[in-house]
Amino acid sequence: MKRRDFLALSATALSAPSAFAARPNVSSVKSRPAPKWEILYKSPHSKPNGLDTQPDGLWVLDQGSENWMSLVNPADGKVIREFKAEVDSASGLTVDEDGVMWIASTYGNMIVACDSHSGKTIAKYWTPGAGRIFQMKGDAPGRGGKLKPAYPAPARQGGGTAAANPLSYGQLPLETKQGAGGTGAHGIVAKDGLLYVAVPPARHLFVIDKKTWVVQDSWPLPGNRTHGLTWDENRETLWNADSNLNAFFRLDGKTGSITEKIQLPDDSPVIHGAALHDGYMICCDDVGWIWRFKMA
Repeated sequence: MKRRDFLALSATALSAPSAFAARPNVSSVKSRPAPKWEILYKSPHSKPNGLDTQPDGLWVLDQGSENWMSLVNPADGKVIREFKAEVDSASGLTVDEDGVMWIASTYGNMIVACDSHSGKTIAKYWTPGAGRIFQMKGDAPGRGGKLKPAYPAPARQGGGTAAANPLSYGQLPLETKQGAGGTGAHGIVAKDGLLYVAVPPARHLFVIDKKTWVVQDSWPLPGNRTHGLTWDENRETLWNADSNLNAFFRLDGKTGSITEKIQLPDDSPVIHGAALHDGYMICCDDVGWIWRFKMA
């Protein structure tokens, strides 16, 4: 490696956010309980995992094998139009001011830009902070869904049962050659040429210039399962959901500081996608339901 390349790499490493940065202390953040939640309707497909509100409707991203992006009427869930995207188990989407749809292709470790009308792929980008989601001492336990799936389970190919994994947490098979693997982004929103991307493996939200792909800022997040991301009504602060903490956190749109928390009850569905619309936080669980609660 040439010296200038080594120095450039070192500078990049030093300027990158640490995956082991202390989690934000939210114990003193103003917290309030969420009002009663309610089921709205079935999603267009069986595995909804991302939402985005636009003037022409509510986008519902499905992480099933066909990767449907469906624009629906937010009042009744009826499909306006939909297309299949070139992504892998996506977890978030948004449409920017230029009409470009940005999709977090989570298991592809990419962010994919496509035409929001045809679904044609425009460009693909690597995801800052992608990797394996790790556990830390003090993490909230993983939340499992309690809702009955809205759609029948797909038939298993080949039958049989999965073999037990004899390896302990964090251990890899001895034949492993590459240890990174993992996943990429979840929630994503856009504003003024910037993308705001929540990345669970890094426990950070990255602010990215969509033209240069240079990270402008990064903000640490409270938990290890950051998911849905949506602007407030004035597009000044961000609401970010954490699925395991079962809560929404309000972030200052300029500094990333956490100013408020909304705690959901234990009986609520697992938060995956989220979008603020007409005074309600609309959410999806990944078993086929769209649900909501009223924002005070």
